Amino acid sequence: MRKKMYLSLMSVMALGLIGCGANEAAVDTESVEVAEEEVTQAASLLDPNTEYVFGTATLSYAEFYSGDVSSVDSYDAVASATTGKSEIFPNMVTDFVDETTNADGYHITGVKNVNVAVPADQVEAYKSINDSFVEADAEPEQYKVVTVEDGKATYSETNFAVADTVTDADAQLLTGTVWGDYEIDILETSTSYIKNTREDGDFKIDGNIQGIILETESGLKVGMEYLQSVWVQPYEISFNVASDNTHNQRMTFDNLDELSKLEKETVTKVTFINQNDTYVYELDGVYVKPVYKDARATAVVDEKAETITLSDVPEDLENPTVTATYVVGEGREAIRTEVCSVAAADSVQMDSAALKEAKAAGEGSYTIVISSDNYANIAVVTE
Repeated sequence: MRKKMYLSLMSVMALGLIGCGANEAAVDTESVEVAEEEVTQAASLLDPNTEYVFGTATLSYAEFYSGDVSSVDSYDAVASATTGKSEIFPNMVTDFVDETTNADGYHITGVKNVNVAVPADQVEAYKSINDSFVEADAEPEQYKVVTVEDGKATYSETNFAVADTVTDADAQLLTGTVWGDYEIDILETSTSYIKNTREDGDFKIDGNIQGIILETESGLKVGMEYLQSVWVQPYEISFNVASDNTHNQRMTFDNLDELSKLEKETVTKVTFINQNDTYVYELDGVYVKPVYKDARATAVVDEKAETITLSDVPEDLENPTVTATYVVGEGREAIRTEVCSVAAADSVQMDSAALKEAKAAGEGSYTIVISSDNYANIAVVTE
């Protein structure tokens, strides 16, 4: 769709209305001020003297988050260690061909169906750079503006169409999960926008999501990526800060330079980005507890005595708790039974009934973590 903005027309209309009678002028002037505000908001990223063509395009993560996050310098491609989930997100772009070609996994390279506005006299040049561009029949409310210069396309910040700003949602920080070093869960109270179940439903934020931005109290903004941070149930947002990839070994994380900056920050805002609208969640503040560097806690499980003996637990943990889970199987089908969750000590006792139930499910292994008030969960090596 082509559109040219004429703000001068609004100015003429405003002057004409001001010349009316006193009472009419008061009413009409108010309506003009509102109209001007709406036009300014809608045209804030558009040059009023330029004709634009609107459409959709496939963008790399650096292009998609350009202008919206603190830095896009370390975006590369998320690497999957498996061939699964390559089509799980309608707007996810990958290099997946087939299971033979991508036997070692595939790369997630960006986002498709992103709304863009291109100056009309640069459309052909843009198409030669990005052959995914398809012109649209209507002007979207949400878009990025493209500028082509010297054979290179640059992208503006996003003109967000905020559908709602939610201020009463709760947020929970989990550490050391199977999805990453950290996981922030957004728990809605008065709204139900975000998909938080495997069941289908009329959710405004679901697998069609294009991106998520975490913003902190200090002003840091970090963009999240598919299958390392963004999931089909988008209320769960995970991320790594360490390159050792101890957690979520299904993926190789990129953008660690920016993700690592979230450590010791307080997340106060989460922005969920769809193709045509955006939902903003303002939080009381979620402190991202630091990872305990070089922790080497170990445990010996004695099933006959039903005890767990711990060694090398850091001494400066505040209110440490040890939690042991017996796991039978892998992935979604795994059976997980918590057999112990008590204050950390040199030796802790397992729950007899829970242990009996866990062992009845079959042969498995123990996952043991130590949580505390001041550090992220520490994974314990079982000997």
